[in-house]
Amino acid sequence: MVVLKKLLPRRGYKILEALATQVMMIAIVGPFFFIFFFMFWNSLKPDYLFFEPGTWVFEPMWSNYIDVYEQSDLVRNIGNSLIISSMATLIGLGCGLLTAYTVARYNLQKLAMAILLTRMVPYITALVPFWIVYKHVGLLNTYTGLILSHLVITIPFGVWIMIGFIEDIPKDLEEAAWIDGASRTQAFLKVILPLATPGMVATAILCFIFSWNNFQLALVLGGFDVSTAPVSVFKYADPEAGGSGQMMAAATMVTIPVFFIVLAIQKQLAAGLTVGGISK
Repeated sequence: MVVLKKLLPRRGYKILEALATQVMMIAIVGPFFFIFFFMFWNSLKPDYLFFEPGTWVFEPMWSNYIDVYEQSDLVRNIGNSLIISSMATLIGLGCGLLTAYTVARYNLQKLAMAILLTRMVPYITALVPFWIVYKHVGLLNTYTGLILSHLVITIPFGVWIMIGFIEDIPKDLEEAAWIDGASRTQAFLKVILPLATPGMVATAILCFIFSWNNFQLALVLGGFDVSTAPVSVFKYADPEAGGSGQMMAAATMVTIPVFFIVLAIQKQLAAGLTVGGISK
């Protein structure tokens, strides 16, 4: 690109740079959109065409979506996922913000590493202890139990994402607020919190997505009594059920809420993801 910048006129180089950027974006994002399109298009196939991957031209059928809506509890389970993921995200974000502030301002690297280790532990190793404890305290197949278990996902992730945002906020701003008579709590609420809002939005979305997509915790601790959206899709994985099109329809319906949530706040998400990388 440096050689081309010297050889080409400025306008020609700008056009070539913009074209190369667009091609690179399509090459990176294209496969993800193709997967979603493939899932959606196959959800419109009749079952007898499902195992013919070369068949792209057919008469779309919406009966799979109607069957999923009428014959399953997917819609209710999507609501369960919204409740569980939202509460786990809110609690995780609040705990993560306070912990990240403490780690960043008091340089508690050992605490940060301990939290990172909990994030590195596979969730499946915690399933048996969770199940034993929940059985004794009566939290199996309950919203409270699933929300608490999802904090294993949201709190460590929220802490490590928010540490970078808090460290990028100059401490001089807090000290100026202290000089003006503000307490540490007031400085945190009126100085740190507004400046950390873009990072909080980005962290909340990422925590929500990870919580929404979790399957193991919901299957073992919630079972089919308090099912979440991924567990509902799993019900169609039985090869003898013959509902391949319904499985694709259910997977599409599970993906749509997160897709529109991210689409609605994409500007805030992009702003939050870039703020943490800016050196003050």
